[in-house]
Amino acid sequence: MGSLHIDLLKLASPSMVSGPETVSKKAPAGGTGLSFEELLQDSMKRVNVLQVESDDLVNKLATGDVDDISRVVLASQRAEFALRMITEVRNKLLDAYQQLGRMPV
Repeated sequence: MGSLHIDLLKLASPSMVSGPETVSKKAPAGGTGLSFEELLQDSMKRVNVLQVESDDLVNKLATGDVDDISRVVLASQRAEFALRMITEVRNKLLDAYQQLGRMPV
């Protein structure tokens, strides 16, 4: 069975992220060109952008400023999925850290 590869950096489209959050480094052919810390920070920023966009659209829906409800639902689902993914990454990192702490020296 093939493995499922989901890139948190691709969850948000480039048009949704502007300013300092966007990565402007030239990536080498073999990798992303980012350290693990930068990758994690960028992923969290993008998840936050998705959450803020979803909240904004829900508020606009409540005030009647949104014509297409599917846009709101899609943004909400995208934000929920991204939050679940980053939470799972955090859980795996904490588990790995705890396992390292239990290793005999």
